[in-house]
Amino acid sequence: MNKNNGTNASLRDKRRYKYGSLSVVLTAVFIALIIALNLLFSSLSLSGDLTVDLTPEDFTSIGDESMRLLSALGKDLDITIYFMSARDRFDLKDYNYNGINLTGIIRDLAENYARVFDGSGELGTVRVEYKELDSDPAFEQKILQESATKLNAGSVIVKGRYHYRVLNIQAFFETTESGQYYSFNGEYRLTTAMLQSSISQPQKILFTTGHGEQYSQGLLNLYAGAGFALDTVNLAQDEIDASTEIIICGDPQTDFSYAEIDKLTVYLANYKSFVVFVDSATPELPALQALLNDGWGINYKPLYRVTDEVHSLDGKPENLNAKYPEVDSDSANKLASYQIYKTVSDMGGLITTAVPEAAELYIKPGLTQDNFSVETVLASYDTAVSAKQGKEGSKGEMPLALLSTRSGYGDNNVARFAYVMLIGSTQFASDGNLAESSSRGNRRVLLAAARIFASDRVSPDIKSKQFASAALDIETGTAKTLTWLICTILPGVVLILGIVMFFRRRHL
Repeated sequence: MNKNNGTNASLRDKRRYKYGSLSVVLTAVFIALIIALNLLFSSLSLSGDLTVDLTPEDFTSIGDESMRLLSALGKDLDITIYFMSARDRFDLKDYNYNGINLTGIIRDLAENYARVFDGSGELGTVRVEYKELDSDPAFEQKILQESATKLNAGSVIVKGRYHYRVLNIQAFFETTESGQYYSFNGEYRLTTAMLQSSISQPQKILFTTGHGEQYSQGLLNLYAGAGFALDTVNLAQDEIDASTEIIICGDPQTDFSYAEIDKLTVYLANYKSFVVFVDSATPELPALQALLNDGWGINYKPLYRVTDEVHSLDGKPENLNAKYPEVDSDSANKLASYQIYKTVSDMGGLITTAVPEAAELYIKPGLTQDNFSVETVLASYDTAVSAKQGKEGSKGEMPLALLSTRSGYGDNNVARFAYVMLIGSTQFASDGNLAESSSRGNRRVLLAAARIFASDRVSPDIKSKQFASAALDIETGTAKTLTWLICTILPGVVLILGIVMFFRRRHL
């Protein structure tokens, strides 16, 4: 009897040891596997190897928007596209990405334009020529003199009836901040360059001076690349050029005089556009604020700063991630604000829009004027708060960019529009946020606004074609949640289950 009891106890001890040890080993292995997978996917994401070509579009096709705009030029479309390398150089495997020949699709797209626009009927003409670098010094010198651009083997020149546009191969692509290729923007680049080269008098953007304004090089490059002629204007002494379509005021530190406000009022009465960038450090500017508030129903609260601990970028509460207002399908195409941000919101959340150091904006209450509307272009999430030197302001969703529109009728009863846009962040237009390599939507918002304010011959609505589907930025709140989930909660759950299993096995 005692012998059997001893044998049974020995068997139970062995089973406890066997299954208890096994549960501990399995728990440890599972936790190690989670950590290893986390490191692996982080490494792949940073290196750009975690990509799959999911793009169904034909990269070399010409879309309806390009066809409409270029066909409307008729015989004024007389374009030659010059590549500064031999044709077969574009087939090199060195330029492959996920099975796609990057340089090859640029060449093939250009040749497709030439096939479609062959001068037949009412269509204009597009030609493609290949030159070896240094093979035609006179040609290269002429381009240098007229465009102030020195050519290289990756240069693509679009020569039209009136102007040259010199592009670089890298400009045909959008990349993430880690350098991963994200999309092909070739159709937009070539169509825009053809339009700009075929228009004798480019539309003008003026940048105000005399009030401590500052403008990033990225902002200037953005609008110059879209085909605008750029200049400055000191309204205290200069008149506004009649060809001006948009006036921009960036980060003013001192107020406008009443005479300057009068010039802006007359300018806007002629159905033009005015864009103002302010931020949380912008002081009270009574005359400018009176123009915005009384004339256009939009304003900012001086020195009030909007932050968000959850929906922000780079781990900084002051670097807000903008929210795009929800619009029902029936009214979407009627709203100018929707036309501005739709190219970003259509990306399904893959592109974030940064609004750093944002001022609190607001809409003047009780607006009931005919032919007048105020729309929110960008907003904060409902987790945002506003404060001024420790004094609490508003909470919840707040506008970060506002658009005020007046409509009327011009010659031949054609509808005309005047726009005033107030953007609550001067860093919205910083070099970093507007860099061509940036994965953020700031560039798209400003280019789309320029298209609405000027004409569709400037920055046409042509979408880039994605190489891969990949998240480009993560909000602070999302990053924290994922960190807790992957590094704490899941291992913790597994550890608890392992301990429970260990003690339960001991009683077997």
